[in-house]
Amino acid sequence: MRFTTFLSVISAGLGTATAAPRNLRVTGVSVLGSGCPYGSADVTIAEGNTALDIRLSEYVVRTGPNTMASDWRKNCKLTLNLEYDAGFQFSTLNTAMTGFAHIPSGVEGQCQNTFDFTGAPSQAKYGITLDGERDGRFSLSADPDLVTWSPCGGSTAIFNMNTQCWISPTEKQALIAVDRISSKLTIRVALQWRNC
Repeated sequence: MRFTTFLSVISAGLGTATAAPRNLRVTGVSVLGSGCPYGSADVTIAEGNTALDIRLSEYVVRTGPNTMASDWRKNCKLTLNLEYDAGFQFSTLNTAMTGFAHIPSGVEGQCQNTFDFTGAPSQAKYGITLDGERDGRFSLSADPDLVTWSPCGGSTAIFNMNTQCWISPTEKQALIAVDRISSKLTIRVALQWRNC
């Protein structure tokens, strides 16, 4: 696992959103799940400092002959420790997922990204559908079903993300996996900030 930190974050958001705090740091990352073995994930704050990019290099969901139930569904849970200037809170604005899929006609694939803050009562969910027939690179975006904000009153947040992808059980060969060009499954998480 590796992570990169950028400073001087500026974000233009919607509604009550405001410019981001001057300082933002990722101080720790932990990873757990069948879709992200140790060393196969990295997190960066994207150019412009308005999004997180999560890249998974060994994420493969597949069905077909000689596969098991554990092959049909994968997940990857990341926990990010973030530090930023006091007086702000943030939420996810939208997500975009890029990867490769081979889904035959009549077969359905799904991916869901779920976000929450440790200690907060609610979570935001983003879902995409990968229906057959599909064969090639995909880049799909989603908006949240619910906006949830990090707690006010501090300068840190523990931000949890869980990515789950699955394919409906079938004897047909189907695949959701890393993009063959970049060798990554990438989730970009746009952030918005506001004053507490």
